[in-house]
Amino acid sequence: MVERTREVLAQLRHLVDGAKAVPMSASCMVNRGEALALIDAAARALEEDVGEAQRVTATSLETLERAQDEAKQIIASAEEKAQFLASQTPVMELARKKAAQLEARALTDAEALRREADAYVDARIASFEAGLQKTMSQVRTMRDRLASRSSLDDTSTQALPRLKA
Repeated sequence: MVERTREVLAQLRHLVDGAKAVPMSASCMVNRGEALALIDAAARALEEDVGEAQRVTATSLETLERAQDEAKQIIASAEEKAQFLASQTPVMELARKKAAQLEARALTDAEALRREADAYVDARIASFEAGLQKTMSQVRTMRDRLASRSSLDDTSTQALPRLKA
């Protein structure tokens, strides 16, 4: 591939090296036809080499892409097989049973905590209710005393209405 271009350039160098020197200068006399023919040959060889290099590069890239795709497929297949094999092992079955037991225990514990929380809240509400009843009883007693002392039950006075128990 590159040899064609190198060979033509070597011939051109040989032509210049073998050319007759012009006296009193660094110039030399070269056959114009031969020099141009060698330059044209070098250009053609270079174009062929570049074209072939591009074809090789394109082929290499295609081959690389195919190899990468194949590698991805192999990896995916291996991962699927590994997952299948892992799911079939006794360790996996033991892990599933253990997970089911832990889930059942967690549900039981959660239900017990909910009942305990409900009982606590009910006790607090009952205590609050008892306190409210005591306060209501005291309010009624105070209103009754105030009404008897100041005659607030008369129709002439504008007392607030009484709540029925």
